[in-house]
Amino acid sequence: MLAALPTASSAYILATQMKGDGRLVASVITLNILFAILTLPLWLSLRGG
Repeated sequence: MLAALPTASSAYILATQMKGDGRLVASVITLNILFAILTLPLWLSLRGG
């Protein structure tokens, strides 16, 4: 169940502090959250909860 949760937003802060691509990380986090919104109910219903 924990694997289905979205990525922590602190990854953006870490990426920008380490001179990484902050815009890309922000996009990935946003997409990850949107997919989690759609798929978490599915995983919960398959679990039987």
